[in-house]
Amino acid sequence: MHQTPWSPANLPHDAMLSSDEAVASRQFVTSLARGLAILEAFRDGEGKFGNQAIATRTGLPKPTVSRLTHTLVELGYLAYCRRERKYSLASSTLALGFAVQHYNRARHRLRPHLEALAGRFGGSVVLAAAARLSVICVDRCTSSAAASPGIETGARIGLFDTALGRLFAAALPARQRNAALAHLRQEPAVDGPQIEAEIERTRRAGSKQGFYTSVAESADGLTAVMASIGAADETASGVLACFVPTRMLTRDKPLLAVGSACARTAQEITVEVLKATVSRTDSCAR
Repeated sequence: MHQTPWSPANLPHDAMLSSDEAVASRQFVTSLARGLAILEAFRDGEGKFGNQAIATRTGLPKPTVSRLTHTLVELGYLAYCRRERKYSLASSTLALGFAVQHYNRARHRLRPHLEALAGRFGGSVVLAAAARLSVICVDRCTSSAAASPGIETGARIGLFDTALGRLFAAALPARQRNAALAHLRQEPAVDGPQIEAEIERTRRAGSKQGFYTSVAESADGLTAVMASIGAADETASGVLACFVPTRMLTRDKPLLAVGSACARTAQEITVEVLKATVSRTDSCAR
């Protein structure tokens, strides 16, 4: 079975670096990356975890996890329940999240684009950011509850474990996709070549028509259509995904129309992110 988002190679520590990357990343701080991996092991609604559970999720040795969780508690990023001997995220982590939301000036500019695309085709739109071997939903908009793919803001989707994840992989900008595939090739999983071949077929088809989609209908009756978000300076890097009820793909609203609109919206979002980046840079320079 292929790796899950919690597998060691899918977490931001030294195991993720190829030999070339390790040489090029002499400033890479392994202990910091491992601490961040522990924070990433917590997800909304999943409660508390002990050191053994965290070690299993991150692939880190339990003694290492014990030292890091103690440090994170002291710094206020984790809270420790003595009765249960388990940890949960604490207020300092929440403060980081609020700081990111406040700092991201592009968010209010992007929302109208998502709403317009979702409303036009009666579906759901997901804006996902590239995150090594996964994508993270940074925003979503749904015009109808029946058209929701069940992807909540903050959700992480592995690139190789499901058909949906592999579609996201195909739609990623080239640099992020190639980096993820490089890690896939290093794994002993026997299905690696088949997964890469599937992603490559989808990528080739998408490069011809300007958007990416899967021929097969999903179990929830939705057809997914995606487009890359990728600026030359990499300030924007991710995927815009539009989920439309398959039954609504008619002569008046063909798949080509949905895909073309998704691709145009992805381009508009890239421009908005670049504008926000320029504005933020100017503010810092003053």
